[in-house]
Amino acid sequence: MLPENAYTATTERAAPTCWWGRARWIAHCLALYDAHYKALRAAGAVESVARKTFAAYLIGESAGADHVTGRNSRVTVGRLQHRVARSESTIHRCRRLVDRIGCRTVVFAGRRRTLAERLESWKRNDRARGWAAVSALHESTALPVDNSAVETLLEQGFGTPPERSDGFSSLSRPKSASSTENERKRRASRGTEQSRRRKISRAYDQKATLLAERCRRDERMPLWVRRITRNQLAAALTRYARAGWLADDIYGALEEFRISGKRLIANPDKPIGYLCHILRFIPKDVPPALLDRARTVAAQEAERAANRALFAEMRAAAANAAAADSPGRVAARAAIAQRAHHNADHARTRARQADEISRAHALRARDGRQ
Repeated sequence: MLPENAYTATTERAAPTCWWGRARWIAHCLALYDAHYKALRAAGAVESVARKTFAAYLIGESAGADHVTGRNSRVTVGRLQHRVARSESTIHRCRRLVDRIGCRTVVFAGRRRTLAERLESWKRNDRARGWAAVSALHESTALPVDNSAVETLLEQGFGTPPERSDGFSSLSRPKSASSTENERKRRASRGTEQSRRRKISRAYDQKATLLAERCRRDERMPLWVRRITRNQLAAALTRYARAGWLADDIYGALEEFRISGKRLIANPDKPIGYLCHILRFIPKDVPPALLDRARTVAAQEAERAANRALFAEMRAAAANAAAADSPGRVAARAAIAQRAHHNADHARTRARQADEISRAHALRARDGRQ
């Protein structure tokens, strides 16, 4: 919140005035540019700014101001870079130029937040690192301007902005889907320019892409690792994938980082950077799970060797076995048949005894009822 005297006069500056409208303010600034820029540039008072860039900056800067007064403009440099499509240094040059011609007054200088302020902001899901400067946009009282030039600029192309202009980065209406030229040629509009260069996606190492996909699907990985995009993971894990790392090695690196006494953040601000920070402590030629894999391979090889020895012994025993009509096998079959006959007689005897017991219980129950 701004202090109460933000827009009142002080000993250092006068109170900023209000603008007459967004479109008029833009035209006013451009008229000042046309009238005084060459002289100021020749005197070294301002830096180099193209008129087209300055006009785009004025539209973007005025989009965040109060539509009635022109005050409370809190547009950040990053947002202006996106709207104007220029570098950060160019945005700063435009702001110094508009300050020099006297059409912008800063009532709250932007600054970086303290640690306590950032922690308090994070509770509200605000990850910004600083406070945006607040300014008032108004017509100049420092340099003279020709009002007829302002009116001419208004008639030429800015038109009338929407009633509530804050949030709009453009004053002109978007072009219709079917232009006059398309109607003359009697063909449908293509929607986008055919000559526009298509974006070519970057190709990553096949091993790195496979490792990244396996890490994203591994349920042992922390949730913030699985939420990293495949391309970002592939770019970060390329050198490790080429060294033969697997998903077990990435998980082992995280475990080693935690076991070493360092706290593993559950929700880092920059997951990919935090993962690179963890992996940089482990040499790429020493995968964390390499020893475990060697032990597993050795155990599997020992088990296969034992199985091969057992199968060889069984084959040898089968080869040395007696014939089907040998005396030993005949005696064994006779013993088995005798044992089966004995078991059948025993089962019949037990069934007969159980039947007699049930009949005796039934007779006693009938006598008791009588």
